[in-house]
Amino acid sequence: MTSVVHLPLAGIRVLDFSNLLPGPLASLLLAEAGAEVIKVERPGGGDEMRAYAPVFGDVSGNFALLNRGKASLCADLKDAGDRAHVLELVRSADVLIEQFRPGVMERLGLGYEQLARINPGLVYCSITGYGQTGMRALKAGHDLNYLAESGLLGLTRASNGAPVLPPVLAADIGGGAYPAVINIMLALKSRDGTGRGCHIDVAMTDNLFTFAYWGQAMGQAAGRWPRPGGELTSGGSPRYRIYRTADDEYLAAAPIEERFWQIFCDVIGLAPAERHDASEPEAVIARVAARIASASADEWRRRFAGRDVCVTVVESLQSAFADPAFAGRGLFERVVSAQGARMPALPVPISAALRHPAPEREAPALEPAARRRSWSAHQSAPSRPYDLSGMRILLTGASGGIGRATARLLAELGAELVLSDRVEAPDLLPELRADDRRHRFIACELGSRASIDALCADAGPVDAAVLGAGIFPRSGWDAPAWDEEFEQVMAINVRAPAHLARALLPGMKARGRGRIVVLGSIAAQTGGSYVDSPLPYACSKGALHTLVRWLARRAAPEVLVNGVAPGSTDTAMLAGSDTSALRANPLPRLGRPEEIAWPIAFLCSPGASFICGNILDVNGGASMR
Repeated sequence: MTSVVHLPLAGIRVLDFSNLLPGPLASLLLAEAGAEVIKVERPGGGDEMRAYAPVFGDVSGNFALLNRGKASLCADLKDAGDRAHVLELVRSADVLIEQFRPGVMERLGLGYEQLARINPGLVYCSITGYGQTGMRALKAGHDLNYLAESGLLGLTRASNGAPVLPPVLAADIGGGAYPAVINIMLALKSRDGTGRGCHIDVAMTDNLFTFAYWGQAMGQAAGRWPRPGGELTSGGSPRYRIYRTADDEYLAAAPIEERFWQIFCDVIGLAPAERHDASEPEAVIARVAARIASASADEWRRRFAGRDVCVTVVESLQSAFADPAFAGRGLFERVVSAQGARMPALPVPISAALRHPAPEREAPALEPAARRRSWSAHQSAPSRPYDLSGMRILLTGASGGIGRATARLLAELGAELVLSDRVEAPDLLPELRADDRRHRFIACELGSRASIDALCADAGPVDAAVLGAGIFPRSGWDAPAWDEEFEQVMAINVRAPAHLARALLPGMKARGRGRIVVLGSIAAQTGGSYVDSPLPYACSKGALHTLVRWLARRAAPEVLVNGVAPGSTDTAMLAGSDTSALRANPLPRLGRPEEIAWPIAFLCSPGASFICGNILDVNGGASMR
């Protein structure tokens, strides 16, 4: 099996109506995990962050970092035509993120209850300062206000006693973006079981209380609320403080545990009798500060080097970016680009094993409404009916003649492919069009239910599945091993597609879209007499045609199930067969694999949105006889 990055959110579509920081950072994390993110921006200026300094390419550097790998769609949400276009997008979306004040999306006709009626599986995430309900719900605020009202800002104090302005937007990131992603992932997992989405209410101020867990314990369990500068982690202990060095730099010392504390005191030369911080914390703080102030930051780096103690020099952001320790972990290897400008991408807390592997991805240009791309749901009337861009398709039987031709065509039409067959075909992937899409090959023995389940799990969510794997026995029914051969044919040709459909359909229906195309055969119609198909093969293909119609009634309207029934095709399967009967056909020849691939691709495409439960004959007119 090929070693590849598994993108857990491949096939997930996110509509992001937010701007500035919390929502865009949340959707960035989803995009880095494989989701397709479409930014819905207002015409003209788009996301407000686009105008922030410094300029990078043709956009803000801040915007570029937060929107790597996304797409942009301009839409005036007050315009009926634009809103109708957005509603079509909603039908195919898995996640929606918005950051307006409560009530705004409802007034636009885009509230959760309104959208859930057209897409019950939609996970709808609202990020606000104070939540969708409550006495502060409509109050304006920014990060600093949320920190102030949650009590966190009050725990910081400068030497003059005033609260210290935080250097990071903790509420936006830790109270908004990260909780949004956590809840979105939980909601998607829940939807896998229930088929229904939900409305997620992320209140940035609410989520800040988690950061003060220790203060809650003190106040509620011990009856003593923390004092600014008076507790272990807020400056009240010598074991957790920032000390000035002789050259006016600073040392961050956090030797909380006793073993660290003793090593720390040994290194700075504090006598055992001077270390009793439990009984005289202020005196010990003064002694430690005097010792640290006696040497430069570089000297302390040298003295603490190699010692098992929690002490570091306070670095500038510039020096941190140049630190070889971070470079050695590949933290800044990925790149974001915009109009030819390039810089390291924003590091995000997603494991490399789960993160999009593309080393460089662009920040989206603001797309004028006149050049708006069509992202319509697959079920709606499309402007690009045969474009498979953004679709993730599983193809079994990928190594065969029809399978290879289908893989090449699907890739050419824009699909991302998960290919499968009994053994890996190392020459197949290089045949596909090389661009930023990722195609994978997963070897799978379809005779095993466990292998099928593993294949579906490894493939992740897919938009379409082409079930093309099959075997063509050569033995006559009087052969000694005919019974075993019959069972094998039914297992691979019938039971495996049924198992695959059972595994894939629930997720497709939950996401509100999907296509399944089953490869049948003219042998199902002729009883195998045409080109002398063996009985097990003809029986299996007849069963497949029945399976298509059975599945179609149960999968619609979210998922469309159809089949393709090829006639005799020029593949290795028919090598050595008597094809003289073909001379009676209106098209008296073998079909080419590419001629079967085109109908398969069509049934996967938006253009086949009104075809359901059909077996498409592709046989040169043989079924007319």
